[in-house]
Amino acid sequence: MVRPGEADAVERERWLSAGAHITTMLLSGAPEEDVLEHIVSVAREIAEADAACLVLPGLGGELVMEIVRGWNADELLGLTMPHGGLSWTALRTGKGRLVPSLSLARNLQLPPMQKYGPALYAPMGTAEKPVGVLVLLRKVGQEAFIGKDLERASTFADQAALALVLAEARQAQGLSKLVEERERIARDLHDLAIQQLFATGMQLETVRRRAARGLDKAGLIAILDEALDNVDNSVREIRSIVHSLRDPDAATGLVERLRREASLARTGLGFAPSLVISLNDRSLGAIDDDEEIVDQLVVQSLADDILAVVREGLANAARHAQASSVSVRVTVSTLELGPGDVTVEVEDDGVGLGAPTGRKSGTWNVAARARQHGGSSSLENSDSGRGTILTWSAPLTERG
Repeated sequence: MVRPGEADAVERERWLSAGAHITTMLLSGAPEEDVLEHIVSVAREIAEADAACLVLPGLGGELVMEIVRGWNADELLGLTMPHGGLSWTALRTGKGRLVPSLSLARNLQLPPMQKYGPALYAPMGTAEKPVGVLVLLRKVGQEAFIGKDLERASTFADQAALALVLAEARQAQGLSKLVEERERIARDLHDLAIQQLFATGMQLETVRRRAARGLDKAGLIAILDEALDNVDNSVREIRSIVHSLRDPDAATGLVERLRREASLARTGLGFAPSLVISLNDRSLGAIDDDEEIVDQLVVQSLADDILAVVREGLANAARHAQASSVSVRVTVSTLELGPGDVTVEVEDDGVGLGAPTGRKSGTWNVAARARQHGGSSSLENSDSGRGTILTWSAPLTERG
């Protein structure tokens, strides 16, 4: 027979081990979405909860139940948390909360939540850097959560949040090291190859002048002229390589990058998505002079986020939509007064938002990218009656 003290120690060890495993998953390169789903599943198991949910910042600045596991999950999935509710309070204050029974709670604005009894709200992160809220639920009549449960679940949630933040920092550090390595290669090419070729060119130029002052050696001069041209071409080519190493996407415009992204999505979707890029309501063809105008209108930082939004939309369609077709529309609009804006739409003909897939699309990154540019984003059921449409827009920024 297991003594109460031993059982308590075992449970504490399970929470700590679960937190360590989250860190291991992230450091080993596991996709963030898989890690978040694992957080919910393991928390539900250890806490012996009937349902577990992860509430994350979503589109439009709302808090949304993005991942749900357990009893009645289909009714909880995708719920938007009311402002002033328990989830918002936990996120803003960084403090957890126990509720004896949601079924008896006053002013509860979400009917699906009223089907549950005991509830535990554990914030992930801090009030200064919130990540989300872990919510554990038990059926009506089940044993209530106690302070010890909240303490351990909160510690686990903080561990998970820290691991996510560290993984993000590690990724940024890796990108920084990659940039540093490119800079080193660029310096080496400049200091060694370009200067050496330039010196060779000067030597050949000297030979050409000396030969020209002597006997008629037209053949020699022609050969040397050709060698000089080759040296000039080599210098230009290496300079181009140096430039691309410093900024690998600088030489590739937004339109070409979008076409490449759509092509790569074929593997995950099982079919090729349609891609329509428009400038002031005119669709661009395969070879179009307006392509260069679009590339010039969209600054690099905005282009990077547009590409990331399209990638996220296509990835979500591949994972969750069960669609037979996906269309991507990117529209750049200019104004006579002001720079204009860009709108991204990713629409599928899949199961829509109401289907119980176990999670709602991971849209918090999309929302964050919109806010960064002073734009907006939304995820809704498609007007066609089938599937969903992700809409993202941001103002164009004038180049400095």
